[in-house]
Amino acid sequence: MISIPDPNSVTRVADWVELSISVANSSLSRTALTSALEMSGGNEPSETLIASVWHELERRQHLYSRPLYRVEDRTVERETDEQPPEYLACLLLSLYGVQGDTQLPPKLFERLTCEAVRYYLSGLATVFGWPFDPEDRESVEEEQQELQIKRKIRRLAEDLGERFVEAPLSPFKKDRGIDIVGWIPFREKRSGQVVVLLQCAAGHNWVIKRPVPLDAWREYIHWGCCPIIAFSIPCIISERDWHDTSKDNGILFDRVRIVNLLSEGIRDQALNQDLSTWVQQQLANLED
Repeated sequence: MISIPDPNSVTRVADWVELSISVANSSLSRTALTSALEMSGGNEPSETLIASVWHELERRQHLYSRPLYRVEDRTVERETDEQPPEYLACLLLSLYGVQGDTQLPPKLFERLTCEAVRYYLSGLATVFGWPFDPEDRESVEEEQQELQIKRKIRRLAEDLGERFVEAPLSPFKKDRGIDIVGWIPFREKRSGQVVVLLQCAAGHNWVIKRPVPLDAWREYIHWGCCPIIAFSIPCIISERDWHDTSKDNGILFDRVRIVNLLSEGIRDQALNQDLSTWVQQQLANLED
């Protein structure tokens, strides 16, 4: 049986139900959930906890744009025979984070988010965050890191047609909280366009992440129009926390939005293959 990391958390238990019916049994009853929670926590769960998990699953069911599962009074049933890798990858990260058995290949979640941002904007997007692309790693060893980040920001400004001013002076600033940059260019490629500066958090510590330092980025690049900040996580944010999280971190790309945006499939075939391989490896580890 796939382990339940936190049998007292409504959101984590709901994640576990989604994963369980996706890769193990095609359905799960309230009675089976009660037994699984008792095995994981050592105590029989309260009816309030079970009811809250059911309510959360019903809420999520209506948020997803395609039918992934169906919530009935006593059971939850999978709607499709095969679930998309982006959905399963987000579930695994939401449940188990990026440590231990779910060690994430470099930038895989950033690449997934970048694909979703392209769909959302119907524009362009690039993975920006540290560490940089493989072809840049030699120069990181040969040159000071502050020169490397300066080149990266200058290149970004040139790609967007915006005006580069300066880079962070401290090498410890690295990417300054930016993992992905998305934009909607005009045909003539002048400055003054929609720009999204997005931070990703694939681990469980996303709550303590600081928002993108937009004031600092206004000093590094003189934008024609002020960028929009955004935040991406593989979890589903609760109704209670949604508004405040959005106010603090900008446009949110949680699991629901990522899965919905990619409902027609991932166009990047290399990304699709990498996600599928990683998901299968993690599921095999969980079954050992």
